[in-house]
Amino acid sequence: MTLSYETQREVELFLLNEAKLLDAGEFKAWLELYAPQGVYWMPSQPGQADAKNVASIMYEDHAILAMRVRRLLEARALVLTPMPRTTHLISNIEVTSDAPDQYVADAAFVYVEHQDGRQHIYSGRHTHHLVRRNGSFRIALKRVALLDCDGKHSPITIPI
Repeated sequence: MTLSYETQREVELFLLNEAKLLDAGEFKAWLELYAPQGVYWMPSQPGQADAKNVASIMYEDHAILAMRVRRLLEARALVLTPMPRTTHLISNIEVTSDAPDQYVADAAFVYVEHQDGRQHIYSGRHTHHLVRRNGSFRIALKRVALLDCDGKHSPITIPI
């Protein structure tokens, strides 16, 4: 299905807004971008297609994402002192659709996290499966494919 320029741009702005919410620490608003059955998935192997029978770095459904948001907002969370500062850069966004009101957006990303004098940089591609409901999008699945997914990683506190 050929997408209109307007739809392509709407999806691009949605992804950019998601990044902006994460960088601003607006985690409750970020969680609202997810569909009730939405999933955040970070595979542990290049090209990994199976999220449930192969170990992943993260596989979080909406309930687990909600717990993550509560922990991020908890004032006494020692791991977040000081709170990490982040920059999410997104580019090369390609949007496709095989069904009405369902879209797949693939994009390259660079994520920089700075905390307590240390900086971590992650890069790769993420794929959003989006559904349009009542004039806006909701994330049904966000797959974050780190370039070095099979390497060693520090705990990732702020979603990529």
